[in-house]
Amino acid sequence: MNTTTLTQPASNAAMALLSISGVRLMLPQREIRALESLADVAMQDAELPAVGGIQHAQQRWPVYCLSPELTLQAAVPAERRACVLLETGTGYMGILCDDVSIARRVPDRQHELPSAMRVPDTPVLGLAVLDEQEIVCVTSAERLVAHLTRQVGM
Repeated sequence: MNTTTLTQPASNAAMALLSISGVRLMLPQREIRALESLADVAMQDAELPAVGGIQHAQQRWPVYCLSPELTLQAAVPAERRACVLLETGTGYMGILCDDVSIARRVPDRQHELPSAMRVPDTPVLGLAVLDEQEIVCVTSAERLVAHLTRQVGM
């Protein structure tokens, strides 16, 4: 792994960890507009490729389910229990997650993706080692929204 530092995160910036089928995505907590329970997601009458919709700011917004490869999937695994709401610039979109938590310690460094992992339009900006034992994918709400928008064809 290339050890080039991409960014030096602010030591006081809280980072959210989204777990999706074993994949851990880390992004600034401030970029998550809302965190809801799966029970709050209306699964009936979903407009594909969304798996449901969620009420926020007096409107219903689409909710998507991602595979471990971060591609859209229609089936919602039983492990999905939470929905994070991200701002799109013109509204919101939800992503179902197995779990959402806050990193206790922000990693000191983020590393570039190895060349084998570099694919066009990936939402992953880099990798970081969390608590000296777990590798997480560094992303941002903007990158996740752009990734989903491309897949949905919006």
